[in-house]
Amino acid sequence: MLETAILVLLYNKEIKDSSTLNSLIKSKAQYSNAKIVIWNNGPQKLNTINSQVLIGLGYQIEVIQTVTNDSLAVIYNRFISDNKANKYILLDDDSELSEEFIQASALSKPEHLSLPIITSNGKVQYPSIDRKRYSSETTIKDTSRVTTIGSGLVLGINIVNALNEYYDSVFDERFYLYGVDTTFCLRVHLSNQVKNIQLISGFDHSLSKLESESTKMNNFRRIERSYERGLKLRYYVPLPRAIFLLLKTGTSALKRRLVGKKYQVSFLYVLKAFSSGKHYRNNS
Repeated sequence: MLETAILVLLYNKEIKDSSTLNSLIKSKAQYSNAKIVIWNNGPQKLNTINSQVLIGLGYQIEVIQTVTNDSLAVIYNRFISDNKANKYILLDDDSELSEEFIQASALSKPEHLSLPIITSNGKVQYPSIDRKRYSSETTIKDTSRVTTIGSGLVLGINIVNALNEYYDSVFDERFYLYGVDTTFCLRVHLSNQVKNIQLISGFDHSLSKLESESTKMNNFRRIERSYERGLKLRYYVPLPRAIFLLLKTGTSALKRRLVGKKYQVSFLYVLKAFSSGKHYRNNS
């Protein structure tokens, strides 16, 4: 059995160009009895799958290629189920991992859900505890609502087993991109696992919400956010409150439209997601 299984999820990037993998290569701190799964999620096959440097550092390496931009929830669940380990670390391809994060995550125990303190351009962005960004004065209570992103999550096997028992899966596969991390955090809260959260040293991470992007990408993200909201209202909010929030979303979207501004979500897509209970990319 592995001590640590690490997922590095690539998208539109070669292995040699991943700052996450390069951080692991350059680091003086290393994981012992560890396997790195390099998962290329498209949009094209890798030009090379050479990972000899990482193998030379003592890591087991597996390269998986799914070039259809598969659901993150499906990828995370498959990674966890296919690798028996005491803990699992989820990473994107563009993080500058710190020595402190590597050391702290290597020491994370099977009973812990370790959340790194994520910064972007030197400013703390995650985690959020009870709707406030982490600060040195932050405390987490057993009843706290904790929200973070997927990259950097360290899931002990005890947390995995608890979520599988409560929900039959760790991540909610009804979500594809947006909502995968927030519904995971909801599951942690609802299954009474907040008491097992510990905060650890983190790293700097590129966040799309802070970057200027093309109109096409902005429209894509708006649709994804809309389906996230609609599906969360359907599956994680009691029906009376879900209807109230749905109407509130519609009212807010209409007000913005009347003054010639776009709302952060499309009410039409929110309504479609809520009524169908399916993501638009789900063809089953």
